Amino acid sequence: MQISKYRDLTLMHIDGNRYFTIACDSCGGIGMSELDFIKVDEEIVGYLTAKLCLVETLAFRSKPTVLINTLCVEMNGRGKRIINGIEKAIKEYNEANFYEDNLEINITGSTEENIPTKQTGLGITLMGEIYNPFNKKEINSGDVVILIGYPKVGQEVLEDINDNKNEIINFNSIKQLVCNEGVTDLLPIGSKGVQYELNLLIETNNIDIKLLNQSSIPMHKSAGPATCALAIIKKDAIDGLKRQISQPITLLGEII
Repeated sequence: MQISKYRDLTLMHIDGNRYFTIACDSCGGIGMSELDFIKVDEEIVGYLTAKLCLVETLAFRSKPTVLINTLCVEMNGRGKRIINGIEKAIKEYNEANFYEDNLEINITGSTEENIPTKQTGLGITLMGEIYNPFNKKEINSGDVVILIGYPKVGQEVLEDINDNKNEIINFNSIKQLVCNEGVTDLLPIGSKGVQYELNLLIETNNIDIKLLNQSSIPMHKSAGPATCALAIIKKDAIDGLKRQISQPITLLGEII
């Protein structure tokens, strides 16, 4: 079995053109526990952490198959609230109908039942399956790079959710991007920021990008739980995409 790394995913070559993908994310110090730095309901914590793994998997066009949680809190109380959030993310993913088969809501995992904890901590691992992962669409000179959503982290994420600002990418937007014939590549932004992921996009596609004036986008800021994503898209497909998704779209550059 050959194991390799591609962007934020681990790939396991099973046989022929079949691969397993592994996405993971962790979250600490965010919750309602005594020593949590940011106070927020544990259900939101579970939801956003699971959503990140789902978004990373779907952006690679891999089909989610098994979700595992590792919770550093007790089951009865904080653990159940986190799991409720994870199940909410799975339910939203299933409702978006990416694939015929749904991801099972009966997730597996572990909790901390031996030691009392005063700070929230959890990890999510998501397995996926894909065939022919490197059969990509051709990228041509004149195609453009866009940012969907805005980089947000910590309290900003909560404000977006509570105030319905709709500046965080969601499952419907990911589906529209994955299914759009004009989109040739898609890459969620995480804690390393837009510029880091943009460099990764350039490296993994072996392309050059002419950047435009991006004074409105903090290029090095963390995007927390994948609040935005980069896409390479045909220029004439942008207007149609704007009618399909409701998050803001920012033109970042052009392929040269």
